[in-house]
Amino acid sequence: MYFRLSLIFILITFFSCKTNSEKVSDESILHVELEESELMNIEKFEILELIPLETNQFNLMGLDLRVRQNEESYYVMDIGTRDAVHQFSSDGKYLGAAASIGEGPGQLLGLQDFQIDNEGNLLVLSSLGDKSTIIKIEDAAELTTVFETDYLAGSFTIPSSGNFLLAGGYNLPIVADRVVLTDSIGIIQSTFLPNDYENEMLPMGERNFYESGENLLYSEIFNNRVYEYSEAGLMPILEIDMGKYSLPDNFWDVDLMVGFSRLQENGFATIKSVFEDDSNYLVNIHIQSKAGSFKKLLLINKETGDSNYWDGTSSEEEVYSDPIAMENGEITFLTYHSVLKKKLEGDLPPNLQEMNYDYPILLTTKIND
Repeated sequence: MYFRLSLIFILITFFSCKTNSEKVSDESILHVELEESELMNIEKFEILELIPLETNQFNLMGLDLRVRQNEESYYVMDIGTRDAVHQFSSDGKYLGAAASIGEGPGQLLGLQDFQIDNEGNLLVLSSLGDKSTIIKIEDAAELTTVFETDYLAGSFTIPSSGNFLLAGGYNLPIVADRVVLTDSIGIIQSTFLPNDYENEMLPMGERNFYESGENLLYSEIFNNRVYEYSEAGLMPILEIDMGKYSLPDNFWDVDLMVGFSRLQENGFATIKSVFEDDSNYLVNIHIQSKAGSFKKLLLINKETGDSNYWDGTSSEEEVYSDPIAMENGEITFLTYHSVLKKKLEGDLPPNLQEMNYDYPILLTTKIND
């Protein structure tokens, strides 16, 4: 069973062929201090494209959405409900639920994550009880089981090798390693990031993998490092010093509820998402403090380590708060019609009409010098 926690409260594998821990030289990791980043004027953003996602009574969604795409479609899952994967055309027209939760024909019993493979097929992760299943959904909602595994996962991705990476998170004693690599039929080949802390934790149900062309990044809550997956394994490439919002040194040594209580008292920061292109990393950092929740969006130059940030809100009330992709210097954000209308003072383009429902908009931008 998976429990969702807000920002503050956001099977042990016996047959692994290889275990990988974080044994890398410090020089190979880019170090960034959050408090030394320079504030960027958001007026530097130039809006290049606006794609409204058609919304009706059948696909109303909240603020926390997971978006993936291929050349033909966008696929969107509401993290708050995890009841469907909705499909939209490349121009935002609603095409229906490509996958949904239920007990009827062609429906899923559980839905944790989804991916689009190189052939354009929708694959979903369904974790129930002590097992996880990867399922391929074909035309007419035909479900085909790719494999079933005793590793209880909350997210997954498909590396270029055609194997699968599964993430089980901080979930002792159920999950011994936070990430495993399986072959195409679910047999574990390698394990990464062992759960070697003392106390039990709950799985977060978070997104962990961020794909960018052939590159693949991994991040997780309660960890200020970002990792890159390659044939060499899962290696840390970026470390962010959160300053006064760093986790307490003894967080992993105390009782679960004591640890959370200290986080609530002192505040903490965690990486919500991370994207990259050839030149930069874009890290979405959520911060919880006594004053409330907020974000810092950190743009990091890969070569120099120089970083700039702009502020966002945890409730997605800012246009540039929720990045979902970065490519060739362009950043795509997820926002809503009501938020953009306020930002542009009502001066909206013709394709953004008033509807019966507030609706998501995909906003592609670039940052001008």
